[in-house]
Amino acid sequence: MKMLFLWILLFLASSGCKNPKNNTGNSQAQPAGHTKDSLQSGILKYKDTIWNFAFKYPSDYTVIKGKLPGNSIVINVYPKAADIDKPLAIHEKPERSYIAFLPKGFGVDAPSGEQKSVMDSKINFNLTFNINEQESMVYLLENGQAWAYFIRFDQPPEKWNRYGGIFVHNAIRNFNASCFSSSGKLKPMQQCDPMGEDRIKISGEIDKTSKRKLDLVLNSLYFFSEDAKQRRELSELIKVKNPIPNTQLKSPLQITGKARGSWFFEGEAPVKLVDKNYRTLARTSIKASGDWMTSNFVPFSGALSFENFPEGKPGYLIFEKSNASGKPEFDRELILPVRFPPQ
Repeated sequence: MKMLFLWILLFLASSGCKNPKNNTGNSQAQPAGHTKDSLQSGILKYKDTIWNFAFKYPSDYTVIKGKLPGNSIVINVYPKAADIDKPLAIHEKPERSYIAFLPKGFGVDAPSGEQKSVMDSKINFNLTFNINEQESMVYLLENGQAWAYFIRFDQPPEKWNRYGGIFVHNAIRNFNASCFSSSGKLKPMQQCDPMGEDRIKISGEIDKTSKRKLDLVLNSLYFFSEDAKQRRELSELIKVKNPIPNTQLKSPLQITGKARGSWFFEGEAPVKLVDKNYRTLARTSIKASGDWMTSNFVPFSGALSFENFPEGKPGYLIFEKSNASGKPEFDRELILPVRFPPQ
């Protein structure tokens, strides 16, 4: 294991890691199907009916399915112009921008450098499903930017196993990796022992353009059930009367509207207020008025108090469908843009 990790480290520091493959032909990676919906120009939609997930992606990216060593399934999203051996796993060249969906996981070492759990890093994701913040990992540059992350679920989606997850690799410009001893002395990479007391420092800058494109994929990603009917529009599930979009909030905020009975569990559903970076500022719940065990719309109301908000800045009020099962295919959320009052 130690030698494997060092081998990965040396390749990452020089030109990036390559997936060990017997061949790079189409038998290993096949273009995945996609559909063009009535989306904005330049955006495509991918729907996978084998692993039951879907997302949007930019038209200058492509999607492929393949198998990694150990017969591990992978679905990749990456730029069309990229000249690569595919499929892509976890260890790849720093300048690459891609996502690897791994329904059954992939048993290799994590990338080198500083890493923290999502919980400890306090990084916020705009996802339509809940994740395991303790087991999901973030990989950091020396400047604190997250250049990669491995997302794990509270509960695996239907057909995925508990080792499954999503690896996101942002492109790094001006990449550099250095090895330091426990005393802080610079060491040659060939002598580096990251499994011991040596520390790897990775520096560079995240390519913002490609990051926005990967964020589009993640923010639009959702899972669906095997026996699910066509996914309903949010406007058919929940309608918020107050506040209206982009309104300036005052605390305490009175929330009203109506939602179908399936939006609630035990007559309640969670609501949270976040800043523009999706950092949670306050939480509450809305309560159904009357019998919520129905498929019809039911009125709801709630109140939210908040403080220590970013004055004069935008934020979001997020209405979450109550999901007692915890499975991501049953998660839904409505994101309402709002503004915080000036000082």
